[in-house]
Amino acid sequence: MNAVRHPLLVMLIAVIGFTLALTASPHVPAAQANTTPGQVVITSLAPIAPTTSSRLIINGRVANTNTEFDLTELSVRVTISAPLPSRDAIDEVAAGSNSYDGFAISQTQTKVAPRLRPGAQRDFVIRVPMREIPLTGPGVYVLGVELVGVDPRLGYTVLGTGRTLLPWVPEPPEDPTRLAWLWPLSSWPGRTPDGVLLGDSTTRAITGGGRLADLLEAGSSARRDVSWIVDPALVQTVDAMTSGYLIAEGDELIPGSGEQAASRWLDEMRLIGERTDVWLLPYADVDAAALERGGLERDVVRALSIAGPVTREAIDTNGAGTVYWAPSGRIDPTTATLLASTGVSAVVLRDDALPALSDPGITPSGIVDLDTQVGRLRAVLIDSGLRNALAMPQRTQADQLNARQRFMAETAFITLEDPDIPRTIIAGPTGPRWSGDPQFLADLLSAVRLAPWVDTLTMRNLIRAEPSSVTRLRAPYGEIERSRELPGDYIDRIVRAQESLALLRQVVDNAIDITEPIAAALLRSSSAAWRSQEQTGSQLLTIIQNELDDDAAKVNVVSRGTVTFSGSTGRIPITVANDFDRPVTVGLVVEGSPTARLQAQPLNPLQIEAGRRASLEVPVRIIGGEPLPVTVRLITAEGAEFGADAQMTLQTTAYSRAALWVSIGAAVLLVLLVIADAVRRARSKRTADDERTADDVTA
Repeated sequence: MNAVRHPLLVMLIAVIGFTLALTASPHVPAAQANTTPGQVVITSLAPIAPTTSSRLIINGRVANTNTEFDLTELSVRVTISAPLPSRDAIDEVAAGSNSYDGFAISQTQTKVAPRLRPGAQRDFVIRVPMREIPLTGPGVYVLGVELVGVDPRLGYTVLGTGRTLLPWVPEPPEDPTRLAWLWPLSSWPGRTPDGVLLGDSTTRAITGGGRLADLLEAGSSARRDVSWIVDPALVQTVDAMTSGYLIAEGDELIPGSGEQAASRWLDEMRLIGERTDVWLLPYADVDAAALERGGLERDVVRALSIAGPVTREAIDTNGAGTVYWAPSGRIDPTTATLLASTGVSAVVLRDDALPALSDPGITPSGIVDLDTQVGRLRAVLIDSGLRNALAMPQRTQADQLNARQRFMAETAFITLEDPDIPRTIIAGPTGPRWSGDPQFLADLLSAVRLAPWVDTLTMRNLIRAEPSSVTRLRAPYGEIERSRELPGDYIDRIVRAQESLALLRQVVDNAIDITEPIAAALLRSSSAAWRSQEQTGSQLLTIIQNELDDDAAKVNVVSRGTVTFSGSTGRIPITVANDFDRPVTVGLVVEGSPTARLQAQPLNPLQIEAGRRASLEVPVRIIGGEPLPVTVRLITAEGAEFGADAQMTLQTTAYSRAALWVSIGAAVLLVLLVIADAVRRARSKRTADDERTADDVTA
């Protein structure tokens, strides 16, 4: 019988429970309900999937948490609720709510201690046949353990309560719910082009007790219960670490010490690859949405295309396919279209990224086909309840028990919503960089194997299965989701570095061994991991750009200073140095300032041998007599500018000689004018004298 389908039965059980509670339970004053002096912690619960013939064994611990008085006449007893009405109620109980607490079962009362002093604690074990627990039908129940005894202030009362969830599926369904585990392995890919690690987080993660070591330990015995989804950049980095490596700590480079740990971790990964399918994230788990927005779609395609070869080189497997794990749990239509065009096997989203158009009354399957401009894209939706169970605290035995029971309760409730409708649900963490206690994860895997209401399947099954028939809406991908992407200015820096790398490829012959490490590092700088650690990603980008600038500086114009021509035309002698260990091909462009005063043709690209210098001459014509600043630029064979500019000054003496002759001509002209004026004056004087003489004679 399904408790969710019978609300009247639920109400009846609640009334019965309330009546029994009045007769069998000590009274807890409201003022004391949240200040009880005792604590109850449930540390284990068995069996995982009890039946009517099972004996339930509950282990735990009680403590006197007050600092003033003793607690006496202490006993513990089991409480049981009515079946929970919804998955939301499971979430509330897991969060600590006591709203669904049930009534005490008096026959389960077990003595613990006659007295507990302040701060003292005592273990307990309760064994009770399942037939003595009044469960009304299949469902998920709140199982509690009450500590009762004498509080000197209040008398005999409830001193504290511990609770967990109890799934009850005594008759397994004919077609269990199908459960797919997605188990990602990824890290923060802070590795420079020359292989230096930015910090030792990877070393710590793969060493015993580290995050990645724990995940391998827990999943190594999983056989085909989990689907491994691996970042190729991670296995590539660990593979490189086996041969020795350096770590950047501040301004210092120190030798790494994790070679042996890297070898062990990689050996375990190879064994996993031999036993089961390994699925691949795009190289470095690039932020496809941010790259697409920045016009770097080619980087997304490249990250997907090199995933297989990189992984094979590290752990001898190409992977079964590629999977994109949406960083925010949602995906925008343009990114979905881009991924579909690359042939990606599936995208991993949260279930709230594609909510049902209308309430189907049950949890629908988590397999959906997304429509894109280039066809359909398979999406697998991580169930929110299972994701939240994996995210619960796992520090103590009690934490691990509660997380395990939450997970099992979610799967049981899904099955019991309608056992006649088979469905597929997906379990996985919030994102690829996750951690889990290895003991908890191993216990959880064992619990799933023992639960008759679920049956595990693989990612390959998810790819091949029929999608859910439930109509879904695509949740908006708005400003909140955009704000979580790698920022626009960060993407702009990647674009500039890509442009510098493209120029380097055009200039340097056979530069694959130079450019490929830089290209891979740029993909690592594009990782969605830097959404949470942008400072480290920015540091990696700075290192990459500095290396690109240093490489560009190896091809440079040596010539500087002033060149003087005797006329308005001449040839500028320019020397270009190639400090690479291989040939380069460059041309030259010379520009005046202002440009109208210089006429010069670009010098066609020519090859300069490794470690050599080339002396070139550029024919030019200068207009005007003033010194002319010029800029000498290197260009690629395609005509793009490359490297740093060089500054020179041109001047000509032609205008100086012309000015001298003009000055001499002006001086001669001035002398002639002076002479002519003197002659004119002399003639005028003689004429005046002759006229006076004539006048005198006449008189």
